[in-house]
Amino acid sequence: MWKLAASRKTGRKRRYCSQIQYCLLVLLVPMLIFLLGAGALTTQAHTNSPQFQKQQTALIPQQEAYALGEAFKIGNLQYRINDIRTSDVSGYDRSAREDNTYLFINLTIENQGSTDIEVRSMIGFKLTDLFGKKQNSSIKAIPVFKDAIDGTIKAGGRMTGELGYEVLNRTQTFNLMVIPDPLSSKTVIAKVRILMQ
Repeated sequence: MWKLAASRKTGRKRRYCSQIQYCLLVLLVPMLIFLLGAGALTTQAHTNSPQFQKQQTALIPQQEAYALGEAFKIGNLQYRINDIRTSDVSGYDRSAREDNTYLFINLTIENQGSTDIEVRSMIGFKLTDLFGKKQNSSIKAIPVFKDAIDGTIKAGGRMTGELGYEVLNRTQTFNLMVIPDPLSSKTVIAKVRILMQ
């Protein structure tokens, strides 16, 4: 039995590539590497071309900028910022921090669609300064709100109210970002320039 096993082991010969297979392997590997490299260079040249960059810029939704008092529409909602005002909320126990003031933005939202729409001030709006720094919404200023922008707007109805933010007490410009659906990837962001004096 031992002899039979030993003869089987010695009877097997190692298989090597034939000369033709070896030549093909030597020719194909460098050619494959060359083709992959050329494809990468072509892709890089294509993405660096001005025409490709122009197409990519067109695909990115641009933020439209509006002026105070100008009406603009996003989906079925039409927005208009009516007025801005500031207050230090003096006389209340929740006055603004030192060097800060409250900025109130009065706006009207009109539902021009056929279904009711829910509006939330904390997630539907974002105020930033010109450097992109987010400004804090102020719950402390609620006693001075004319009406908060929160609730359901019936189909064909409208809502007028205020947003309140605590900002530095000096002349500056802000951007109010209007985000109709923060959970949607198709959200369109409109930007309204606000000059505080």
